[in-house]
Amino acid sequence: MHTNVMLDIETFGRKAGCVVLSIGAVEFDEKTIGKEFEVNISVTDSVKNGLHTDPETVLWWMKQSDEARSAITSGKAELLHRATAEFAAAFVWPNKRVWCNGASFDFPILNALFAATQMDTPWKYWQEMDMRTIKNFVGKDVWKKLQGHDTLHTALGDARAQARTLQAVFAKRFNWTL
Repeated sequence: MHTNVMLDIETFGRKAGCVVLSIGAVEFDEKTIGKEFEVNISVTDSVKNGLHTDPETVLWWMKQSDEARSAITSGKAELLHRATAEFAAAFVWPNKRVWCNGASFDFPILNALFAATQMDTPWKYWQEMDMRTIKNFVGKDVWKKLQGHDTLHTALGDARAQARTLQAVFAKRFNWTL
């Protein structure tokens, strides 16, 4: 049974209330990756709903790989309310640990995203887990050796890679189970 969800977001900003371009998430346990979810979100609809963009972040995106930029511009971009509803419905959230690579980034931005649609975040604050804490415990050299990669700066690719890396850290370094 998958008791964890790893999520990642791609944004046009660095603070709560910014436009979220895409959300990616995967369920996982200590050995396997399970259900996956990804959605691109309409920038225009997000701005209409009160979210903002950061010009520096937009310029940063212009310097990223064609593959990363294509991931946020190709395919259908859902309206904000529909995208958050789909994400909330994608997993059974109670009793899951919800992980991200930076609790001070992803979680506040997602909380603001849900607030913009008058929806509750589908998990509780006590379920939130931060990969950066684990990174600091194992050290940079160990982390780099275990790090799994997909296409950088795609929400689903980053979520998959982060989940695989966390699996490897727990299996090799701590001998714990997730």
